Amino acid sequence: MAQRGYKVDVFEQRQQPKPTDTRSHRSYPMVLSSRSTHGLKEAGLQLPLPGPQSAFLTLTGRLDLIREDDEYSKQYIVDRVTFGKHMYEATHQRYGSRITWHWGHALQHVDFDRRVATFSSSDPAAALSQGSTLQGSNADAPATSTTTSVSYELLIGADGAGSKVRQLMQGAVAGMKVDTKYFSSTTYKTYHGLSLRQGSEEPLPGFASHAPGQFIYNFNVKGMPTLVMWRQADNTASGMLTRARSYDAQELRTKISSAYLQIPPEWVESIVAQTCDTSGQPPSPFGKLMSTTRLDGPRCVLLGDAGHPMTSTLAQGCNLALESVRIFARILDSVSGDLDQAPAAFTSARLEDVHAMQTIEYMQILSSNAPGANANALEQMIAKATMLGSALFSQGLHKLMPSSFPAPVYLLDGLRDARVPYKKVLQTMQMHAVALIALAATLAGISSQVLQLVPQS
Repeated sequence: MAQRGYKVDVFEQRQQPKPTDTRSHRSYPMVLSSRSTHGLKEAGLQLPLPGPQSAFLTLTGRLDLIREDDEYSKQYIVDRVTFGKHMYEATHQRYGSRITWHWGHALQHVDFDRRVATFSSSDPAAALSQGSTLQGSNADAPATSTTTSVSYELLIGADGAGSKVRQLMQGAVAGMKVDTKYFSSTTYKTYHGLSLRQGSEEPLPGFASHAPGQFIYNFNVKGMPTLVMWRQADNTASGMLTRARSYDAQELRTKISSAYLQIPPEWVESIVAQTCDTSGQPPSPFGKLMSTTRLDGPRCVLLGDAGHPMTSTLAQGCNLALESVRIFARILDSVSGDLDQAPAAFTSARLEDVHAMQTIEYMQILSSNAPGANANALEQMIAKATMLGSALFSQGLHKLMPSSFPAPVYLLDGLRDARVPYKKVLQTMQMHAVALIALAATLAGISSQVLQLVPQS
């Protein structure tokens, strides 16, 4: 919006982060594909991304290679907090004169007819945007808070999976419905600052020589806590602990040490100390999958998790969000900046593709029998048949025509290619599954006929 000459006021519920907050307990790895990098490029932002990710490296040392044929195949590993910091710095540097940040402001109410948003603030000294009015004490807010009412030309809800904007739209926008399909019961805690001492054994072969962002390391043994790690720019390792049934320090220490013998003892102690610290944040869930019937209201639009909350199942949340921003910008240009037309035009252009990606993720969740899914037996059967059938069919194509289908499960490659709509990926998956089922039925029929022709002794 600032790139197009608009004056932008950003209201953020959290307080302004400090430099020391870049390794918070909520930092986790995100994989950026061309859907994200093209969005950043079109917004005129240059971020210090690490080198492209080349593979996933598993506990056994096996490499699951990632294609890097062109710019649409490359992926970049970033951690959530550092990426947010770099986004803020790049935006401030490029468009700082057009953007005003208001930290510590929580949205309370929106009058969609008068186009007025009301925020409560625990920081009365926070700068008010031009034209804002300070209304006085808010009875529903803490005694020290104040209320700020702001007139707007366009309200963009980019306030995450628990979006207050989306909640208010549900009661005010005709036809606006929200369906929660899945809420992950799996939780995680994070740790950081793991460094190899000179002479220490590497947790995986070649670890010391790996570049930051080159690999995601996955330590996974059935029935044990899972450890996911990545290298930071300062060559230390950060990571997530998931599937821990208990945060008892002794129990966790014993399980990690026995399951992952190659992890240095000092790393085990650091992981246990950080994740079992009762004064820290509680375990965080992996998110929820929610679909909406609209992404717009009058002079209002939902972007990112506010409009399409995702889980980490297929690592598409950030990519879907930044692609939505890019598409909204293009829609805005296509209607010559008409703020009355742009929101509804965005829903028309984007909603089908968003639902397609959410359907793919939901099928993957059902296929893995993840607890918490809101589905019946028939839905689970269809999901498993589609995912497995598509995977087997695409692997067959890869073996028969490797030059045309260079990746074994090439449809998953399509998820990171900004040129390929998510709905095209879904349609192809469904087509492959149907083709494989039809082929299996045909072969079964032929086999039955052959058996009938065989003389009985």
